[in-house]
Amino acid sequence: MRHVVSIKLALVALSALSVSACVSLLPESTPSAVYRLSSPEARAWTGESWTVVEVVPPLAPRGLAGDEIALQMADGHIAYMAGARWISPAPRVMQNLIVDTFNATDSRLAPALPEDGVRAEYELRLSLDEFEAVYDQGDNRAPLVRVRLSTRLVASRGRRIVGSTVLVGEVRAADNRIGAIVAAFDQASTRVSRELADWTAAQTTP
Repeated sequence: MRHVVSIKLALVALSALSVSACVSLLPESTPSAVYRLSSPEARAWTGESWTVVEVVPPLAPRGLAGDEIALQMADGHIAYMAGARWISPAPRVMQNLIVDTFNATDSRLAPALPEDGVRAEYELRLSLDEFEAVYDQGDNRAPLVRVRLSTRLVASRGRRIVGSTVLVGEVRAADNRIGAIVAAFDQASTRVSRELADWTAAQTTP
């Protein structure tokens, strides 16, 4: 039997349990492969007429706040992929992709991080509500990767909410393998970050 995705169940102590005959578990000592989301190529900045938007790190449920690659099994349990991790905690991975996406657009938006210490005209407050591969067709079938980002755009002057939206990206993995699942995460996250850049540009255009 060929190897499919290895997982460890997210129980109280995150103990490892077998989920099915076709899903095996790697020992805790097995080195983890580290993955990142691909970023678009940044554009060159010229001129001074930029709208600065501060991208705050997304809030996330406790089960999605670490660097584990989250899986929702067919019975509803949350599990983590064994032998694979994100390069940073998931909220930071998504924040970095959003900043890179803003940098790659021609929308006259200049993204900034809170630690940059620059004066921003707007602040993006984000919530990473879903960032997981969902085994909606059974534990042995290719999962559906789902990324859901709740967004509020706040104007620095007057601290008023300019707009809010929820963006969802769904991509089914080509196979029930680590590489295919990570690729689906990449596509779904890229879709959400592009939609966020377009939405923010529309909200900030006079």
